[in-house]
This record gives sequence, C-alpha cells and structure tokens, in this order.
Amino acid sequence: MNDRTDSASSADGRMTVAGSTFVQDVGRPLAFTADGLVAVSGHDWRDGVLHDAARIEGHARPDRARIARIDQPEPAQDLSLTIRSFPGQSAPLLRLSLPAGAQGDLDDRLAAELFLPQPLFAALRQDLIDGRAGHLSFAATTNLWLREGNADEEPPVFYLPPEADGRPAQAHGRVHSIGWRPLDPAGDPAFVASGQPDQEAEEPEDPVSEQLRRINWSLKQVLIILVFLMLIIALK
Repeated sequence: MNDRTDSASSADGRMTVAGSTFVQDVGRPLAFTADGLVAVSGHDWRDGVLHDAARIEGHARPDRARIARIDQPEPAQDLSLTIRSFPGQSAPLLRLSLPAGAQGDLDDRLAAELFLPQPLFAALRQDLIDGRAGHLSFAATTNLWLREGNADEEPPVFYLPPEADGRPAQAHGRVHSIGWRPLDPAGDPAFVASGQPDQEAEEPEDPVSEQLRRINWSLKQVLIILVFLMLIIALK
C-alpha cells in the first residue's frame, strides 16, 4: 500500500498530494443506491455493558458517480453497507471508511455506514421485514475530495484522503434525503390493498354469454310449464 501523506498538505479546503490538487465541494451531493438488505438482530458487550447491536446490512453503490482513494485511484463500484440507529431526531449521518491494514482491491474494502435516528431506523427495519424496503436510495453531502479542474467530469470521481500515520482513510457526510421501496411493487401489501387489479384474478364473464345463459334458463322454465299443462290435459 502506498503512503503518500509525506507529500500531502491541506489548507482552506484544498489539498496537494504529489503535485495534484484536490478541493472539497461540500455543496455537491453524492447519491447512493442499495439493495440486498437484511435485518440483523443481536447484542454485544462493551466494557461490561450490554448494548443493542441490531442493524441492517446490504450492498450500496454510488449513483452516477465513482469513489476512489487519492493514493489508489481505482474507483469503487460496490460498497458493503451497514445501517445502525442512534437516539434522537438528528439528521442521518454517513461514514465511508477503509479498514486498517486491509488488503485487496478498493471494491472489496470500502465500507459505508449509515446512522439513522431510532424512529427512522425502526420504520425502515419494519418495512424491510414486511417486504416494503427491497431497494434503498439516499444522498449526502460529504467531505470527500474532487480533483481540481475536473468539476464537470462525468461521472464525477469523489476521493477519500490518503492514509495518515497508518490510520485508515475515512470520510463523513450528512444525509439530506432517503427513501425506499419494494423491489416488486406488486409484492407490496399496500399496493394490493389499493385496489390494483390482481393478475391472477379470474377474467370477468363475457356479457353476451351471460345473456344467452339467462335466455336458455328462461326457455327451460317455459318448457317445464308446458309439459306440466299437457299432463293435466291428458289426465282429464
């Protein structure tokens, strides 16, 4: 792993690394999509205290953007996603990180952690259990870096800073929009309850056939009455 922090300097939202300059644009959002969500329950013990370790795990990817690290600029396309809850009503937070001492390609190492207020986390978890949260999307403003002069690059490449003193690279962001939906809208109970037609429902009967059926039934009744009258006349 290359460590270029000896050649990096940062001031006033600008960072120079080995002759290349990077800038921060905190007003430029970075969007993600996520799927493969699974609700995980559990507890852990830290310092002799029991803590709730409930979380949601899945896979996320940048939407119409790429993420790389300044000293290893191979863009990441797939991120491991962990969603956790925190008390209060503050805005959701995002953390992007690389584990210390990780080996392999960036795609295998980059992790995204989404921290949601407890009520929002509970709503997402319940909808996930009920089959109404197969696909998740969210957008955040972050302190990631953009290469100076590439503001119009499409898709944009957002950079994590290089390692510093052996510490893994991290970035943070504040989520300003989040939403989810079922993978298949027809699988959503609310969709069925809304009165949408059931594809497997029996087709309505042809009105012409229904009218003919009624006429046949009436004719049968008339024939039965005629036979009954003929029997009475014969008995006399």
